[in-house]
Amino acid sequence: MHIVQTIASIAERDGGPARTIRDLCEALARAGARVTLVARHDPARDGALLRPDPALVTTLLVPGRLPDFTAAIRPLDADVIHDNGLWSPANIAAGAAARRLGLPLVLTPHGMLEPWALAWHRRRKQLAWALYQRRLLGQARLLVATAAPEAAAIAALLPGKPVALVPNGVACPPLPDRSERAAATGRTLLSLSRLHPKKNLPGLVTAWGQLAPRFPDWTLQISGPDEGNHGAALAAQVARLGLGDRVRLTGSITEAAKPALFAAADLFVLPSFSENFGITVAEALAAGVPVVATTGTPWASLVTQNCGWQVGTDPDSLAAALATAMQLSPADRTAMGARGHAMVQRDFGWAAIAARMLDSYGRVMQGAREPDPMHA
Repeated sequence: MHIVQTIASIAERDGGPARTIRDLCEALARAGARVTLVARHDPARDGALLRPDPALVTTLLVPGRLPDFTAAIRPLDADVIHDNGLWSPANIAAGAAARRLGLPLVLTPHGMLEPWALAWHRRRKQLAWALYQRRLLGQARLLVATAAPEAAAIAALLPGKPVALVPNGVACPPLPDRSERAAATGRTLLSLSRLHPKKNLPGLVTAWGQLAPRFPDWTLQISGPDEGNHGAALAAQVARLGLGDRVRLTGSITEAAKPALFAAADLFVLPSFSENFGITVAEALAAGVPVVATTGTPWASLVTQNCGWQVGTDPDSLAAALATAMQLSPADRTAMGARGHAMVQRDFGWAAIAARMLDSYGRVMQGAREPDPMHA
């Protein structure tokens, strides 16, 4: 089976989807598929790229012009085109190539059909919906959701559309030794994500303003690439609240630096208003770090598996959960992290995720019905 994955960008600065698609491509190749990744590339903007291993995956980088993107896909001897993300000219190109070649189109929205995402830049998206996005969603033979809440949002917006529930995977090394971290004196609360309004980082800083006087040995570290100059507003809020010595804004973190980043964290927080998956939650758990996430994320398993907390997005709820986590002993947090590591290893290994995705491709090619994702 030859799978062509398409995406608007594999720039490291673009966060989760670029990283997830790289890893998915490699996992599909290891499972026996032939995989080509076609991505738009703007050298002036993109910076470092998250390329798949060339021994496993062929990567084609094309300019931003729509004809170039379409031309790259057209000659490929593909069985399925799997497009990623919405609201981009790259989606138009992938759909056009699938129509011309008579190939099934699979589409993963990556959370871009959830209510919060649809409300963000609503008018712009309403125009794109009318011009091309609704038609492309109709063309897709299958939509892929990464968690049950996203599948429910898709079903509400597009009743009757086939949806497969295939989580993102995560690399899960052996459980790290956290004894050195447990013995440390200073503590770090880590948040790693794009600096974007969806991530609710101002709410986190407000919550931290309540907590900082109570926990003088803790520091909040916020890391991630800036988007739309959101980082400047965040820095101004930190200064206004007098938290300059208790908050570190580090900017972008390279892939190579992430293991050390998680190793130096005692607790991880993702305060987002909306996430279709939240890959950094899985990465933190894989590193043995317990997590506080919001109900805007699909991580109810943090509670059921006793490896973290899931709370409301308001600052008071965040502050209460963080205080509970920070009051625990290092040994208790280490035990929670170990349970989270075991859950990620069991439920989100890439080999199993690739097998599920290949099964969905096979069903699409055979015209078979996808199992109901809400009862899978």
